[in-house]
Amino acid sequence: MGISNRSKPSDADGNIPPASLFRLTTWILSSVDNASLTLFRIGFGTMFSWWAWDYLATGRVHSIYVEPSFHFSYKVFDWVQPLQANGMIAVFLAIVALGLLVCAGVFYRWSSLLLALTFTYVFLLEKTNYQNHYYLMILIAWWMPWLPLAKNVSYDATRFPATMESTTMAWVLWILRFHIALPYLFGGLAKLHGDWLAGEPMRQILASQTQMPLVGQFLSNEPMVMLFVWGGLLFDLGIVPLLLYRKTRTVAYLICVAFHLTNSVLFTIHVFPWFMIFATTLFFEPDWPRKILGGSPIAFKPSVQTRWSDFSAQRKFGLGLTLAYCLFHCGWPFRHLLSEGDASWTERGHMFSWRMMLRGKTAGVRYFVTDRTSNETYTPNLRGIINVDQANRFTRDPEMIWQLAQHLAREHKARTGRTPRVQAFVLTSLNGRKPQLFIDPEIDLAAEPKFARQRSWILPLKEPLRSSPWKVPLGEWEKHIEMPKLPVVNSRTPR
Repeated sequence: MGISNRSKPSDADGNIPPASLFRLTTWILSSVDNASLTLFRIGFGTMFSWWAWDYLATGRVHSIYVEPSFHFSYKVFDWVQPLQANGMIAVFLAIVALGLLVCAGVFYRWSSLLLALTFTYVFLLEKTNYQNHYYLMILIAWWMPWLPLAKNVSYDATRFPATMESTTMAWVLWILRFHIALPYLFGGLAKLHGDWLAGEPMRQILASQTQMPLVGQFLSNEPMVMLFVWGGLLFDLGIVPLLLYRKTRTVAYLICVAFHLTNSVLFTIHVFPWFMIFATTLFFEPDWPRKILGGSPIAFKPSVQTRWSDFSAQRKFGLGLTLAYCLFHCGWPFRHLLSEGDASWTERGHMFSWRMMLRGKTAGVRYFVTDRTSNETYTPNLRGIINVDQANRFTRDPEMIWQLAQHLAREHKARTGRTPRVQAFVLTSLNGRKPQLFIDPEIDLAAEPKFARQRSWILPLKEPLRSSPWKVPLGEWEKHIEMPKLPVVNSRTPR
């Protein structure tokens, strides 16, 4: 065996850095064609404009942000409040305009930053309107101002020809691929759950679609239910590795298109299927648009082997921050493991974790507000406070039930000058289970703190999963459970 005299890269002190770190830094800073990234910028901006215009055209801006007198907020952002009707219309028109500016690459960094700010503002206004794809859109939107995506096919590149480039660094492509992989991988891991593997809530979701022409009659068949259950699980877990592997990429993408088109037909999930069909093209070779449109191939400069010691402090900080960001988003979806109970029941750790299609909840709530001085108890009319969409969503989340209780207490105090006792009687059915008490009805929610490590008043899930879903109408639930002692209503109207 001979002794190799092949030279190895070393740092300023002559120390040889780990080969893996050396290869990684060289790889992430290597040049790639920016054609697919340019197309992504165009599509991303267009999607925002389409989304905002759809909200305006369908009246959702008014029904979600203007009509209700109370909005469910995210805990640390309860200071974010909606504008009046004309103000909210202006906000959504601004999103339409900013999306088009990003699409065209006009003052790209400023327009993409303002787009991220404006969309985040809208997102924070109403918790009942949370969607996983809105969360994904926000994450990507906040990266866009810092990514060089307007150096080709853009107003900025035309105005300043010196900035025009046909390549970019590989890490720009991979940070976007990382975001697109998040809902796939963690959505699949979340489905490794007893309820999902047993067919719920997919069984009930498909049963609600039996009126669809042609295919509706087959959706409630058990083999079809299991096809969706296991197909969805295997798709989410396997699609990213298949997209990363060159030989299976085309087939994987065709499966991806079929999956999302099916979702768009069967389920109401707005722009998400179309966005994912488009965004998943980032897993193809970065020059694929140039090949299809017939552009000239790019002449790449040889990759420069870069040592870690050559990096500036600013670049080291940026790479370190990016790594920390990715590690955080790989761990954050598992935070529900730190709380007691099933996240589908307690909702603790459910949001911002890619837990999609995992829980079908039906719930009914009744509040009791008791004046501590007169000892009069009344049940407030919620119809004048929240709308139907809010009513259909807030009852499944204990934190939102607490928020509305706090609001009812503030309203009573504003009228009487006295802080009341607010209790909630909530019956909930999870994934077709027999309904049970969700909230301890003896707890005064008005006195519960805003922040707490655990919520002891969230009662544990005790009902087992049923072989056939519970189908008793909500109005008759109280006949089938052991009723707790409830406050006696002795006042019709709040005074």
